[in-house]
Amino acid sequence: MPEITVSVISHGQGELILPLLQQLSSIAKVLPLRVIVTENMPGTGGALVPLGEGLYDQLIANPQPKGFGANHNAAFERCVTPFFCVINPDIRLDGEPFSGLCEVLRAAPGIAAPCVMNSAGSLEDSARRVPTPARLWRRAVCGKRQADYVPHGGVVTVDWVAGMLMMFDTDVFRRLGGFDDRFHMYCEDVDVCLRAHLAGFSVQWATGVRVVHDAQRESHRKWKYRAWHVESMARLLLSRSYLDFLCQRRRAG
Repeated sequence: MPEITVSVISHGQGELILPLLQQLSSIAKVLPLRVIVTENMPGTGGALVPLGEGLYDQLIANPQPKGFGANHNAAFERCVTPFFCVINPDIRLDGEPFSGLCEVLRAAPGIAAPCVMNSAGSLEDSARRVPTPARLWRRAVCGKRQADYVPHGGVVTVDWVAGMLMMFDTDVFRRLGGFDDRFHMYCEDVDVCLRAHLAGFSVQWATGVRVVHDAQRESHRKWKYRAWHVESMARLLLSRSYLDFLCQRRRAG
């Protein structure tokens, strides 16, 4: 009986997602998985069917595009396993990362994520401190992008982890109400992690578990993606979860 449901979204990216599906298929031979693929571009779902034969359990073909959170929330409605994992199609798996993340969540229910490396072997800043105007200024204007946390082979409690790969305790995801789908593409991961902290759950970075991010950044140069990013960041900075988290952090000293 599978313990993990994996949700991955394709945006008409058959060639990009196929290597990941093949890796998931190999893992599923030793660790039973349920894989749900959502084709977010109307009219392209049929193209994924031959690519995914035997590689995933269910295909959701959207009649209209949805945002990151809305797509994963829809996949979660079909989740009947103890753990729920969201993963980007440009993630490449270095070994089998899921068991280690599940062990972290068995010890402390909440959210767990691996170290993310780029294709050159350098660490990506996928585990971060809560964004503040000062931190955003240093990153965007001053170009200071050093990692907020240092991997040491163990488990680190962090403010938030990036949505490239997030493993959830299913009951926790359900109690949190999933992702806030008012965020279209950016900051859903920050928001759900802050809400998890506020609800008393863990957000942990398993630095001994590693995956590779084969980044596809062309779309990020388009104006609509920049607009979504700015809109989502403004929504986050004005949200109740963000303000409550900062207040809790100040009270804790």
